[in-house]
Amino acid sequence: MTTLIKTTPVAYAQAGYEVDWDIVNQREVAIHFDGKDAELKRTSTIGVTDVSCLDRFGVKGKGAADWLVKQGVALPEQANTWLETDNTLVLRLGMSEFLIEAQPDNDVCKKLEQAIKEHPKDVYYVARADASFYISGDNVLDMFSELCKLDLSDRVFKFGDVLMTQVADISATLTHQAINSKQIYRLWCDGTLGAYMWKVLHQLATEHGGGAVGLSIYFPNK
Repeated sequence: MTTLIKTTPVAYAQAGYEVDWDIVNQREVAIHFDGKDAELKRTSTIGVTDVSCLDRFGVKGKGAADWLVKQGVALPEQANTWLETDNTLVLRLGMSEFLIEAQPDNDVCKKLEQAIKEHPKDVYYVARADASFYISGDNVLDMFSELCKLDLSDRVFKFGDVLMTQVADISATLTHQAINSKQIYRLWCDGTLGAYMWKVLHQLATEHGGGAVGLSIYFPNK
């Protein structure tokens, strides 16, 4: 059987760059843009990475929390917060809706997709087709000040919070977390607007001394 390879929602906006591509979760994604040293430098200034290839699973309903716990998924206790365990990120979008995202080589989302086919009571699958980004570096808040009306500094936007807001006039979900000891902001938006969001983020990152960063900076085996 032929495996269907898809591109991420962001990939066609990167077509004009010097890009090395690879397949992650049956999605073609940019793993290198320039040399490693240049990309690492950008992560310290402003680096923007397309991570739309990561597996995601959405679920909601009054039975969703109990069902996820029975599947072995650890949950944040409060609404609009996140928790990460065993390379699995769980966002609690309200008390009864959840977004689960797995790092490469973690099959938790695939297992949940199989489990929900048993139609558990009061649990409803939510299709997720997000564009998603890692955004890192010392100048990130300067960039976000041009894109978002809210204060995203640490004193307001706490580590562990989930924020639903507008970024570049697009509805987006934000978190502030760490990946492989790197402090980053995470951003999810509608996949149909992913290419536009990439162009905006990349343009501003470049203006602030940063730029595009490939997936392999965060996941060296990819």
